[in-house]
Amino acid sequence: MAHGPLTIMIDPDSELGRALGAGDLDSVVLQRGNARFRITREPDDPWASYDSEKIRAGLHELAGMLSPEEGEQIKERIYRGREEGSRPITRP
Repeated sequence: MAHGPLTIMIDPDSELGRALGAGDLDSVVLQRGNARFRITREPDDPWASYDSEKIRAGLHELAGMLSPEEGEQIKERIYRGREEGSRPITRP
């Protein structure tokens, strides 16, 4: 089962909280032993950079990349996988 990202509340007065609060940083690197983790700031509005015209142009550019025969082959594989039970045993 897929899980979303873990959310950890940070005290704004801690060293990490102050580093994350610095508005001019693109990212913060955390180091634990030899492992490094890059923390990046999420935009306030995930749809802020959404450009419907750009999406339409991209879809228009991709349209027709598959032949009708290739499309039918893909659909046939999907249907066959459903009938044969292509899911892993550990998953319902």
